[in-house]
Amino acid sequence: MTYQQATYEFSEALVNLYHQAYAANERLGIHFKAGIMTQSELEKVLQTTPTFVKVLDKQLVSSVSVRLPWSDNPSPFFLPHLGWVATNPHFQGQGHAKSLISEIIDNYILKELKAPAVTLGTALEHPWLIDAYEKMGFRYLGEKSLFSDHKTVYLIKTFNQEALLDVKDEALQTLLKGVSHEF
Repeated sequence: MTYQQATYEFSEALVNLYHQAYAANERLGIHFKAGIMTQSELEKVLQTTPTFVKVLDKQLVSSVSVRLPWSDNPSPFFLPHLGWVATNPHFQGQGHAKSLISEIIDNYILKELKAPAVTLGTALEHPWLIDAYEKMGFRYLGEKSLFSDHKTVYLIKTFNQEALLDVKDEALQTLLKGVSHEF
């Protein structure tokens, strides 16, 4: 099973996937836009935000979008930003999102975009997501209160530290100076 870029033909299945996958976050009191997105909103996102999916036996298993600085829903930094990570609840715990993220990083972020790093964000209050992303090599970058129900934690995975330090993004460079670990 490999990934492919989502097209409009996936929009109904993607909306259903997001609603199902993000229902667990809703039960935790954490609300993400993907959990309530409409099909027409998703179709607009697909116009400027590369979204990748894994399909198994004609069933949508997992999805990850890559927000870019120039997309309609831009990344928070001048780097690619992974978002709307979702796995069908029937396939959770089998490593599908992890493998999809790895494939996107290897084949899209590194080979096509040649980015020095990639970021993602999640809720500080989520009981296990931060640990899961850290096990994948992401490191703490910073926090921001964007929503009333949770604080967003930004994580970064660095591929080329020298090039990352040259990224013309003042907010990013300020956060990088403030972290105590090697990024």
